[in-house]
Amino acid sequence: MLNIAGIEWRQNINKCVNVPTKAPIFALEFCRQGRIEWASGILPCNHLESGEMLICNPWALSSLKRSQDYKGELILFYEEAKDSIRTIFAGFDLNLDAFKTKFKINEKPFIVHTREEIQAVFGKLSRIKENMHQEYARLGLLEILLTLKNMDASRESICRDCNISMLQVEKVYGIRSFICDNIDSHYTIEELAEKFDMPPTAMKLCFKNVFGLPVFTYARRERMKHAAKQLRECDRGILEIAGTVGYNNGSKFAHAFQDVMGMTPKEYRKKYRMENVA
Repeated sequence: MLNIAGIEWRQNINKCVNVPTKAPIFALEFCRQGRIEWASGILPCNHLESGEMLICNPWALSSLKRSQDYKGELILFYEEAKDSIRTIFAGFDLNLDAFKTKFKINEKPFIVHTREEIQAVFGKLSRIKENMHQEYARLGLLEILLTLKNMDASRESICRDCNISMLQVEKVYGIRSFICDNIDSHYTIEELAEKFDMPPTAMKLCFKNVFGLPVFTYARRERMKHAAKQLRECDRGILEIAGTVGYNNGSKFAHAFQDVMGMTPKEYRKKYRMENVA
């Protein structure tokens, strides 16, 4: 897509991303669809959502967990890119090493989540005809780099309009682990809040900001993922599987499964087995 020495622009990447064989200076990854999660200690907002961009150390790419429906774009900057950018964008003060320092890339991934300019660039490029991509890709790259240069990094890194303490983050991680360890049981917000000593409203807000989903939505997704694994790997009846994830009513289970997986449990099992036969 982009013929500039030292810069590799990968379009239409999915959940599986190959880590570069040589060391880039840093990487930019724009999430078009789905989400990315990563483990970097007990940190708020350790996820990237659709329309946001990640700035990170390229060696961290292998630790990123992309959702099944993920679609995105990845731009890798290598050492040669420094000379290329100075030549092609002469007159613009664009220092890649300065970007690396500004966004503290070696410490943790940095989320750009409030910039309409970034979304506009990638949106425009997705609509450009193939024979015009070179010209527009260069302009798009310049827009992205200028946006990053003029960005207030301290303001951008504030956790999505909320102020979550480290203690609160630790507690909602505990809630998530508790939900996943007790996948066959249902708990109310009040029960979870009491168990983890958090006000119910604060617990709901913190959980959604850290994991991107409300508590019940997250719990249902985990139950259905667990059920889907059983539908693929064992011959248990659907009602029996429903019981292992906390559903005694087959109809309610089928409805929940379809909401999350896009098809009924019966259709899911049939589709998976047909694919394996093929």
